[in-house]
Amino acid sequence: MGNGASFLRSQDDDDILGTDLDGSSKGVIKRIPIEMKPRGKLGNKITNSVLRKPKGGSLRSALSIDLENPEVERIRREYEIYRLNTENEIQNTSREKTKLETDNKRLRAELTVLQRTCNNMRQERDAAYEEKLQALARAAAFEHDRDKVQRVFKIFRETKESEIQNLLRAKRELENKLSKVAHGYLPEDTDTTSRTGIDSNSSPGDWWTNVESESSMGSTVQLHQSTLRGPEFASSMMEFDGPFTNVNKEDWSSALATLNQIVPIIPEQSLSCSLRLYISAPKDAQSEVDMFMKEYRPRLSSLCNKEGRSLVTIHLQYDDQDNNLEMQLRCRKHHAQKSSIFLAFLGDNSNRFTALEYKCGHLDHPGNKTAIFCFREIKGSKSNSEARELRNQVRDSGSAKIIDGYPMATKGAELAYKELEKIIEIELGLESKKTEDDEFEVREGDITDMKVDGVFDANYNYEQMEAFNYAVKSSCELNFEKHYERLNAHVLSAGPLPPLLILSPSGAGRSLLLCKWIQLQIEKAPGSVVLHHFVGSDNSLSADPVVMIRRITSQLMQHVTSPPSLTFDPTRLVEEFPRWLEKISSRTNGGVILVLDSIDRFHQAETHLKWLLDPLPVDARVIVSASEETCPQSWRSWPTLQVEPLSNKNVKELLRAELVTLGASLNNEDETKVLTHCRNNPTCIPLYVMVLSRHTADCSKNESKVTKHLDALLTSSDCVGLYIKVLELVKTDLESQETRGFTRNVLRYLYVSRGGLSENELLELVPGLTWSFLAPFCYLMHEHLVLKYQGGLLMFAHEQVIKAVHDFCFGKDEQKVISQIRQDLIQHFQSQMSGTKASCRVSEELPWLLCQEGEKEDLKSCILDMFVFQKICARGRLRELLHYWSYMGEDKANMAKAYLSATKHMEDSVSQYNGQVTLPDIADLYETLGKFLKDLGQLNQALSALQRALEVRETALDPDHPIVAHSLHQLANLHAHWNKYPTAEALFKQALEIYQNAFTSEHVMVAKELDALAILYQKQDKHDQADPLRKKAMSIRRGTRTPRSATPRAQGMEPLRKRTLQLEGLCMGSDSADLARTLNEIGVLHYLQNDFDNAESFFKRSLEMRENVLGPDHLDLSQSLNNLAALYNDRKLYSKAEPLYERTLKIRMKNLNSDHPSIASVIKHLALLYRKQGKFEKAEPLYVQAVEIREKSFGPQHPSVATALVNLAVLYSQQNKHNEAEPLYTRALKIYEESLGAHHPRVAETLRNLAVLKYDQKDFETAAKLYKRATEIKENDGSYAGKELISRRSSSGETNSTVKNLLHP
Repeated sequence: MGNGASFLRSQDDDDILGTDLDGSSKGVIKRIPIEMKPRGKLGNKITNSVLRKPKGGSLRSALSIDLENPEVERIRREYEIYRLNTENEIQNTSREKTKLETDNKRLRAELTVLQRTCNNMRQERDAAYEEKLQALARAAAFEHDRDKVQRVFKIFRETKESEIQNLLRAKRELENKLSKVAHGYLPEDTDTTSRTGIDSNSSPGDWWTNVESESSMGSTVQLHQSTLRGPEFASSMMEFDGPFTNVNKEDWSSALATLNQIVPIIPEQSLSCSLRLYISAPKDAQSEVDMFMKEYRPRLSSLCNKEGRSLVTIHLQYDDQDNNLEMQLRCRKHHAQKSSIFLAFLGDNSNRFTALEYKCGHLDHPGNKTAIFCFREIKGSKSNSEARELRNQVRDSGSAKIIDGYPMATKGAELAYKELEKIIEIELGLESKKTEDDEFEVREGDITDMKVDGVFDANYNYEQMEAFNYAVKSSCELNFEKHYERLNAHVLSAGPLPPLLILSPSGAGRSLLLCKWIQLQIEKAPGSVVLHHFVGSDNSLSADPVVMIRRITSQLMQHVTSPPSLTFDPTRLVEEFPRWLEKISSRTNGGVILVLDSIDRFHQAETHLKWLLDPLPVDARVIVSASEETCPQSWRSWPTLQVEPLSNKNVKELLRAELVTLGASLNNEDETKVLTHCRNNPTCIPLYVMVLSRHTADCSKNESKVTKHLDALLTSSDCVGLYIKVLELVKTDLESQETRGFTRNVLRYLYVSRGGLSENELLELVPGLTWSFLAPFCYLMHEHLVLKYQGGLLMFAHEQVIKAVHDFCFGKDEQKVISQIRQDLIQHFQSQMSGTKASCRVSEELPWLLCQEGEKEDLKSCILDMFVFQKICARGRLRELLHYWSYMGEDKANMAKAYLSATKHMEDSVSQYNGQVTLPDIADLYETLGKFLKDLGQLNQALSALQRALEVRETALDPDHPIVAHSLHQLANLHAHWNKYPTAEALFKQALEIYQNAFTSEHVMVAKELDALAILYQKQDKHDQADPLRKKAMSIRRGTRTPRSATPRAQGMEPLRKRTLQLEGLCMGSDSADLARTLNEIGVLHYLQNDFDNAESFFKRSLEMRENVLGPDHLDLSQSLNNLAALYNDRKLYSKAEPLYERTLKIRMKNLNSDHPSIASVIKHLALLYRKQGKFEKAEPLYVQAVEIREKSFGPQHPSVATALVNLAVLYSQQNKHNEAEPLYTRALKIYEESLGAHHPRVAETLRNLAVLKYDQKDFETAAKLYKRATEIKENDGSYAGKELISRRSSSGETNSTVKNLLHP
């Protein structure tokens, strides 16, 4: 029958001992296997039928016998153990539950106690807060009283200081006068350490170098004595006939401090980025104009474009058919006055406008601008009377270049071109054309300027100056006085203050208020540093906050001795700006005043101007303005000045004032209409009234037209609506059948462009546009305050104009029209990039237009043009550049690789540029890229770029060229930044060696490298090596520059340079003695700025011109020779200075008496020059002659004679001729004691010199007595406090301190 496995299984079988008590199948046993013996075997053993089980018996009864086996017992024991464990776990859980409930009750009780304690602390906090508020109120009251006292004290102190300065000045003048009377003072006779000298009689304007006093010791101390001074103690300064009378090197420091404060006096044409050439020519001289425009104008335009400037040439042809004579007159007058260069061609006859153009371009204000007149040869008596009269008036006016008597039109155009080329080169700051041999020659000043590359963006600064000038010219300043008081109070308040916020509606005059107040502040507090920034349109560069911060930082850097280069990293620039503001404000007597106009127009203003929300420096005052509609809420917590709209009375006053200024008036009825209309806020703002008055004045000669136009204008309810009406009326007056649509087209192009367009660009962009329409258009739009000129471009004058132009020019198909115009602009600027260097205009407009149009591939191609990249970096637009790369989805690493690849490609294809791109240009690109990448943290790529720049320069130039040293310096900076100090040290030393060989050991670039090495050693804690280098660098700088500046360009001196060039331009006639004298004066001005290269250039030109005009032996020629010699002497180029001084002396000896002061001056400086070179045999007779001249001029007992005796004695001492020197010292000592007193500093100096002589003669006892007496005089004289008299053998500063060491061991 089988075993137990053969039984059928059922669900019940599986549950045998396999189901737990709770019904789950988690029991220990699921099934009990039972062994069954075969029945056959059973049957053999048990045969008794009684024992056999009946069929059909139960399985359970059959199995009951086997349930008692050991396996079952084991299972039962395990089950019992399991049950007991489970019960224990249940008990433990119960105990834990009880414990948790107990802890919960305890924690609830503790929480209740803490809540009570917290409530008590809140009550105490509230009480403390109330006490704090009361304390703050008391502190505010105290601070108000303190500020009031401080303001009163400040006014009292300034008043007393001014009185003291006036008294001291009067005292010095009286002392000088008394000295002159008592001692027969002659200004030329000086022996001070001044670097300039004088010639006053026959040679006005002469000056010379006199680095050290010719007396042997102590002269640097005596310079600052306030005691009675004879001629040898007077400070030497320039005294020449011209605009620079009584200006010395020390006075130049104060001029630098206020340089940026004289913006309103700088001519507008000197600030503009464009040169405007107005050509006047009647009909019979039109052939000259045609030839000039065809052959020569493109050359001049190319010359300007290379320097980032544009040339706008305006010539309005005479049209007999134009009946609007009044408009033609006003238009020609406007453009002639706005021009920077006036060019006139005149033949036999003039036209009805010629006299007006001559009057506005030159005759009304001769010399205000450069004027060139080309008069064709008169044949017979064909010339009319007016033409002859104009010729005579021009000749009599002076200050104009006249090309007279040319025979043919082609010759006249050629001569005009040559003169214009000279003038434009001067305006652009270019030198004379270089030959191919010196293509790579770099002037000393160029290397000096490189250290501030990218720090100061002159063009952008000019744009801000233009914006300031534009606002200052307005006559509207009603009710500004009360606002001035609030602004002054904010500036004078003590302690750190938040910015003062000026809020007003658009057009209410907040920009004008700030400009007028800045002007007054500069006049009242010249010691303060006033910096300003005006934001233009939303898309303009002025709306970039990083560009603004870069520009302001560069101006702050002008007030430190050695400003570092500005970083290219926008983030770092923003972070460092508050530190610069704090640093400079704490150093300046009047603090720093920062004025930011329309800051709500800045891009991401709240992000980049977060520093305004932080506490500002104690000595810094920030004034900002914003529109009421767009000012962020976070700024409204600042102290606020609200500029309200005008009252009806003020509207009336402003309307009448504007009309009177424009030479117009309104009748009572029309005036009543205006005043009735201007009663709500939008119509009572100054801009609304001024635009209304401008248009009314334009048509004032036709009363019916005034009424008609006024009715149309007064339907507008705000400035935007008023501008739309003005545009419609001007369009009607301007356009004819042939010019229909030009007004809208021109305005559309201006609207779509980023920052405006020039007239030249409009003429190329707008089909069919000519000057006959553009000239009156520009005039009318300028007069109606729609457009303005800024940076050489036409742009919208106000924010409301932009909105009005949008509504006036665009309709339903706005996006389509804008896209089409944008494409036109893109094509126009792309055409200027083909095969040539990209201009500044391309770099400003093209990337922005491509980004707006969404053309990423073209945008990438554009900004990968390395000259576009260079222009962007030069103007500090790095935030914008990084934005373009981010817009294209590229990170900094990919950007660096792309730029390196682009530069390499340009280097490989340099030959394809036909000489327009050279290897030095490639090196400049590599260097700019290297500095850019270094500041962005891409050091590996920066190393590749800077290394390649060095290799290219070493290949293209001499390895010892100074510009190679500049590359080494940049590379060393990178390694120092990378903490690779040994490599950096080696590179700095190599650059230092090149500079020392190329220039002199006293050059400013040598000082720069010494400073760099000192900083490097300091970083490595090698202070013993750093300190001597730093001291030597400081010594070099003291001797080679004026305070605050080593390079005029680095310190924002460009406006003053333009004034210098304009001075030369006023006398651009033919070579003459007057022009030579003016060139000499310009050279002196460059010298005062330490611009020695330009000074040398002007002195040479003056010398050459005088030699040609006056002859080789004229007395005036000696002035130029002397000045050029002094310049070489100042730069320690003695071999060049010596023959010039000798020739000067020869000419003066020939023309003057032997005892003339001018001869004495030359003798003195030539003798000093000989002595410095060790040519004692040549110097001795000159010193002897100097003694004789002074004895004859002043008498034998005059202190000036004593000075000459000391100088001769020093010379003998240097030659060890002690026996000859001793009686001279003795005689000089006696003269000093008798004339100046026994305790005068000059007596002490002579005693010390005599002590040195006795020491050299081994007479130690006498030397000690003399030195002791000199020391006693020094200690008793208060003016020597804190200073040390130097005993030296010569004026070169070589100290012989043996006596001092002997007497004071």
